Amino acid sequence: MATVSEVMVKKVITVTKDTEMPKLCRLITRKKLSGVPVVNGKGRLVGFISERDIIAAVPKPRFMERTAGQIMTRKVKSIGPEEPLTNASKIFSAAKYRQLPVVKAGKVVGIIARKDVIQHMLGRYY
Repeated sequence: MATVSEVMVKKVITVTKDTEMPKLCRLITRKKLSGVPVVNGKGRLVGFISERDIIAAVPKPRFMERTAGQIMTRKVKSIGPEEPLTNASKIFSAAKYRQLPVVKAGKVVGIIARKDVIQHMLGRYY
């Protein structure tokens, strides 16, 4: 049985609460990301910003003056690196998450996306 750590992306792009909206939008679009974990100075997960969070913030006054900390989702679903890949699959099928931060001892150590699970399954059968 495969674990999350076997499939996750280990080089995770993160932002801090202070990241300003122009920089955040450039990062999301240039790196073709659907979201990024928000971490504190010690690499601990404090939030997550998805495309949906950004889109929801667009109509608000002075959108481009906001920071990641102002629009991030604070209650973040995450998964541990040693959990079975089937657990990630269950989370993805039960909710509209596209990605899950992979957290060990509170720190972000990776990220796993729905497409990573699918790609892993394809590799097993083709």
